[in-house]
Amino acid sequence: MGARQRLNSLYFIGILVVAALCGAATESWGIFALVAIVLAANSIHAGNIRPNPSPRPRRRFRRQ
Repeated sequence: MGARQRLNSLYFIGILVVAALCGAATESWGIFALVAIVLAANSIHAGNIRPNPSPRPRRRFRRQ
């Protein structure tokens, strides 16, 4: 497992923990789902969770 997958999984675990705490505090599955969706969408939009690897710029090596 690469570093990107590990970071993504840690972010998702954090999202689920926060959503579970909010859902447990309000005793509502709807709040759990809403908080999980909002946090996941926010993290993906902010770039913290990257579903696809970012394209790397091609490096050209000069012959000397």
